[in-house]
Amino acid sequence: MTGRTMLLTLTTIALLAAGCSTHYQLAAPVADLSRSGVVEDAAQAAKLRRAATDGEIANLLDLDIRAKLPTTLAVAKIASRCHGYQPRLERITAEELQLWERSAGNVRGIHGVQPVSNLAAGTTGEPDLSLRTLRVAAARLHCELLLVYMQGDSEVENFNDAAVLYWTFAGLWLVPGTTLEHRTVCQAILVDCRTGVILGTATGDARQNALTTAAAVDIHRAKLASSVPAAALSDLREAVRPLLQQVSARALAAKGTPRDKRSYASP
Repeated sequence: MTGRTMLLTLTTIALLAAGCSTHYQLAAPVADLSRSGVVEDAAQAAKLRRAATDGEIANLLDLDIRAKLPTTLAVAKIASRCHGYQPRLERITAEELQLWERSAGNVRGIHGVQPVSNLAAGTTGEPDLSLRTLRVAAARLHCELLLVYMQGDSEVENFNDAAVLYWTFAGLWLVPGTTLEHRTVCQAILVDCRTGVILGTATGDARQNALTTAAAVDIHRAKLASSVPAAALSDLREAVRPLLQQVSARALAAKGTPRDKRSYASP
């Protein structure tokens, strides 16, 4: 008898004594860029709290920053660890990069997509993440626009009412007495690379459930871990496309108009 079978046997006995199903709640996944240090670090936040008077806030709101087009879009993917408190720059796969190119393909003034890598950030290891670090990396790629996005995942496993049949042992392989849930959320910001001004935000979300036998839990968990993030990223790309179109339209409408040259503190 394997360790997993023994565990399921003990669980079955507990279920028969206390009821069949379990109801663990699916925790909300966190993809919060403000936690990551990418948008602001502690020193910057403290400085802003001390210095952001009403007049300075008004100056920031009055800034009319428009992207300089034509350009290439730089895309940086941040992997969420420890609920976003220990982020790292993640490599974007060729397939995912191709999907981003499709999203930006019909936007006027944007010609192609460049992935932001640790090499572009100037290191062979993991770079110290900050918005400025990513802006410098995007500038090295000659990109006026920078898209930064973070993905967060959450999953939970519960026994449903059919799990009472697990005690037959054959039920471990035949009865779908386990319910799996997986949720993925994505958060993105679009940044003007020259100034660090955030031009817009976008979010993506996906959630799926799966019924499975006890013996096939790992197989279905892996399937959800693949399909749900893909669906959330697709939802994010759908939200980013109109944002890019809006930024492009504003930039092209002001073609030939001088950019705002007022000085301000860059993020």
